[in-house]
Amino acid sequence: MRVHLDAIKDTGLHLTYEFDPVRDEGLADVEQSGEAVFLTPVIVNLELNRVGDTVEVRGHLSVRLGLTCGRCLAEFEQDVATDFSCVFVPQPEERRHPTPGDLELEAEDVGLLFFDGQALETDEAVREEVLALVPYRALCRPDCRGLCPNCGANLNTGACTCTAAPVDPRLAILSKLKTR
Repeated sequence: MRVHLDAIKDTGLHLTYEFDPVRDEGLADVEQSGEAVFLTPVIVNLELNRVGDTVEVRGHLSVRLGLTCGRCLAEFEQDVATDFSCVFVPQPEERRHPTPGDLELEAEDVGLLFFDGQALETDEAVREEVLALVPYRALCRPDCRGLCPNCGANLNTGACTCTAAPVDPRLAILSKLKTR
């Protein structure tokens, strides 16, 4: 969302809007890869405050995801949400027409987002936070037992009926050891 600096008064600016992940190129890749399906638009609440030339942003995001369990392969839905903050600063002159040496990040640049002119774009900050919400390895529940390695039965619905896997003859001697 494009926010003009003039809209941010001394008391700040509060925005609530829906961010459509399907229309965003970075988030559409998440769906195409099968990592997650966005079942709802991302609800974005932002509080913007100007402090000199900088704009401090505090926000809250929430979205419902369709996921596949990494252990039992069951599909499930999960509501995810996060609070975040970021700082926008005017883009320095050397970043407007950079040379290869200017593209290196300095320590003071980490965590900053730049704006050019009299408006800033919040989409990049929102996109980064939504990507961080998508679980690396989703689990349908914390105690998911997964699938039987022999027959593939879902162990969450009950014990499988397959026989025990044959023991590797090289490891058979270990079965004779007794634990105390």
